[in-house]
Amino acid sequence: MQKMIFSKMCAGMAFSFLLAFAANVAAQSKAAPVTDITVDLQEWVRHLNSNADKNLSREKAPELHRYLESLKMSLQDYMKTRKRLSDSLFRNNVAPGKKDVYHLEVLKEQMSAVMTGMRGVTDLTGRELQEKGDRLNNRIYDILYGEQTHFLSYLEAFLAGLDVTRKDLALDGSTCYRRLQECVHLISDLQGRINKKMK
Repeated sequence: MQKMIFSKMCAGMAFSFLLAFAANVAAQSKAAPVTDITVDLQEWVRHLNSNADKNLSREKAPELHRYLESLKMSLQDYMKTRKRLSDSLFRNNVAPGKKDVYHLEVLKEQMSAVMTGMRGVTDLTGRELQEKGDRLNNRIYDILYGEQTHFLSYLEAFLAGLDVTRKDLALDGSTCYRRLQECVHLISDLQGRINKKMK
């Protein structure tokens, strides 16, 4: 009798465990696979702003200025496209689930241009900045082109047809935009200091 009660208890516990596990897996599968790299990008640009012009020779200054301009323009393009798309989704009350492959590809191409700009800048900086920039570049590349389906923001996940809430979209739009905007301002500030070295 005790054995039967014990086996029923074990079976019940196992069943409860399986239900909890299934619910957990279902919750994880619903969550959009997003890695917001604007945090790391902001940190890298802050580091760049603090150190890139230290020990910079007058000969290399124009080249670094040029690459910074290219990076800044790429960031601005990506930022503007994201804002325009995000505003349009809210204005037209677009429901999740519909894919927009064209705009998803546009954002991917614009982020690729940001990566190219980063590489140009890091080649003219010190080892620490270069290594940090290369690691970030590799991380972005893996998210964009890796085998696993992954996205840089909830906006991109939404455009891929995933179920993304309006709250996630709104938060993603405002916080990412602010960080990218700061990156642009910091690059402009650095360019101003480099300009002085070029005179």
